[in-house]
Amino acid sequence: MRPDLVLALAQTAPVPGDVPANAAHAVAMTAQAAASGARLVVFPELSLVGYDLSLLEDGARWLSGVDDPRLDPLRDAARAEGVWLVVGAPVRPAGGGPVIASLVLAPDGRAHAHPKERLHGSETLLFTPGTPTPPFDVDGWLVALAVCFDMADPAHAAQAAAAGADLYVSSSVYVEGEERRLDLHHGARAMDHRMYAAMAGQVGPSGIGLTIGGAGVWRPDGVREATLGAEPGLLVRTLRSAELDRHRA
Repeated sequence: MRPDLVLALAQTAPVPGDVPANAAHAVAMTAQAAASGARLVVFPELSLVGYDLSLLEDGARWLSGVDDPRLDPLRDAARAEGVWLVVGAPVRPAGGGPVIASLVLAPDGRAHAHPKERLHGSETLLFTPGTPTPPFDVDGWLVALAVCFDMADPAHAAQAAAAGADLYVSSSVYVEGEERRLDLHHGARAMDHRMYAAMAGQVGPSGIGLTIGGAGVWRPDGVREATLGAEPGLLVRTLRSAELDRHRA
């Protein structure tokens, strides 16, 4: 049987466009999460720059990929704390199209980029849709990633479940008036496929309105068991292997 998994969801109000400042804040939150026993720490969509696409007119706010040196403090934190990190950034790789990416940094130094597949609104003017990446293994749990609007498409979650995902976690930005949408998306994905669902969200102003946070965990029966409000913070929860197996049985 897989052990239980301690998950930390970071709810942040990024400094607009300031990659080093947001990376430094993520390092501090990673240390806090690790002190609470977390093995996986997930940050919101575009957490290293904030969700304001007008900021991306400055090319310095784009990352080149998982080898970008501005990720070094986070890479060092993942190694030092023994945790997996998922941070969000705009990525313009050499020889590839620009993507909204969740960058996955492992405690052993491995790294990969998971691109957003379902673009929304003005994102289509700046980015190209990404291609799927398989779930990755954290202590026997298969973790599948979604980036915000990916979660709105049931087919995206179905694909993750078919690949064996135990946890389907999104890095997202929801704004005022979308509280019901936030709960419905994550609860339905969890219940439909008998897997845990979770979300790390941004708070504060953004390029699309006032964001509401709402970081939370949904059990495999679709019930939300924990959430944060609309303030910055860290939600740490233990995902129970026995509960996952009970619902799947």
